[in-house]
Amino acid sequence: MTPDGGAASAARLRTGDVLLLRRRGPLAALTAWFGDSRFDHAAVVGRAGYLIETGSGGVIERPLAECLADEQLLEAQARRPLVAARPLQDPDRIAVLAHALSLRRPAFSGDPLAALGRAAALRDRALPDSAPLRAALREALLHAAADSAGAMSASEFVYRCFAENPAQPRGRLAPNLPAAAPPTQAFPELDWDALWPQIGSWLRPSRREALGLAEGDPLAAGLHADAEELERALAQARQRLGLMERGNALLALAGPRLPNPKCVRMRELELSPSLQPLEL
Repeated sequence: MTPDGGAASAARLRTGDVLLLRRRGPLAALTAWFGDSRFDHAAVVGRAGYLIETGSGGVIERPLAECLADEQLLEAQARRPLVAARPLQDPDRIAVLAHALSLRRPAFSGDPLAALGRAAALRDRALPDSAPLRAALREALLHAAADSAGAMSASEFVYRCFAENPAQPRGRLAPNLPAAAPPTQAFPELDWDALWPQIGSWLRPSRREALGLAEGDPLAAGLHADAEELERALAQARQRLGLMERGNALLALAGPRLPNPKCVRMRELELSPSLQPLEL
């Protein structure tokens, strides 16, 4: 589904369907790389004409048409959830919707810089030797570390909508996830001139002050960080997320058979056999 053909395509979407989204800009490209996917965001179709997603105000509802008309959107791919190889029945769709709506709390913020910080904290990836990149990730990690402990990534939110809803037995609607595999995505080519303003626009006043930036000052393009600074920021973010050990993956269990939702990457959603691509 492309943005220009979104209106007609959206008419076929049903409550509980999933949208995988790819947006413009280096911040989105970095987030997608840490998720080992070409998509950087995901959302659940809610009530007629609305989408439920993580946003800067928490988990939010917004018109589906607004999402598809967003000039920052490059691609939207629709997925239909399956259980036992069959599309969800109406009671199950209602259960998914009810849980998605129950997660609408400001504490579950999802601004793009925090999303990058959480993705970087949760995924062990070998990084190019780049001081500016380390500085960018340091700011994202510190931003995530200062966020609410309950803040979620987009992939975590979508997974929880299906795994934690009231449908019985508990977890019956949880998507089947492929086994974790080595990363496949090449590191993206970044437009640094575009990245710094994106990061700076989300910095909190306290962090701007720490960097010596007055209100309205642009983030310095020459910002650098060494490996030790990045490691300290990583430790702070992982502590906030409750992940004290390195290398957490899908085998880290939150219950008797379900993976830890925080360890669900965009890659697992993209490749899940429980989310069937829709031809729209």
